[in-house]
Amino acid sequence: MTEQQLREEMVQIGASLFSRGYATGSAGNLSLLLPDGNLLATPTGACLGELQAQRLSVVTLQGEWISGDKPSKEVTFHRAVYLHNPACKAIVHLHSHYLTALSCLQGLGHCCKVSDQAAFCLIQRPYISKTLITRRFSPRG
Repeated sequence: MTEQQLREEMVQIGASLFSRGYATGSAGNLSLLLPDGNLLATPTGACLGELQAQRLSVVTLQGEWISGDKPSKEVTFHRAVYLHNPACKAIVHLHSHYLTALSCLQGLGHCCKVSDQAAFCLIQRPYISKTLITRRFSPRG
C-alpha cells in the first residue's frame, strides 16, 4: 500500500473505533510502520473519530518529527514497541470505559495486571458490577 492509502485506512479505522464507542474524546492512539520505515501516528489531542489523513504525524523510529501535526506523546511508547518487536507493524492503543473504571478501584495495587484475555472479556460484558459500571458505558454498535 502507498503512504496515502495507509493514511486513509488509518482515518477509517479511527472512525470505526470511535463510532463503536471504543474511543471517546482524544483518548487513544493509532500508529503503523510506513514502507520507508518511518512511523505514521495520530497527532496530539486528536479525536479518532475526526482524523484527517493529511494531518497525521510522521516520525522516524529515532523520534524525529518529520511532518504532519505534532505527534502524540504516546509516540515514544509506540516507537519502543516497534524497535523491540520487528514483527509489529501497527498499534491500536485505546482506553476503554471498562478498563478505565477498573483501574480506579482501590486495593488493586500498582502491580495488578489485567491480561489481554480479561481485557477482551470486559469489552464483551454490559457491566462489571451493578454498582461500578452500568449499561450506559457499554460500547455502541
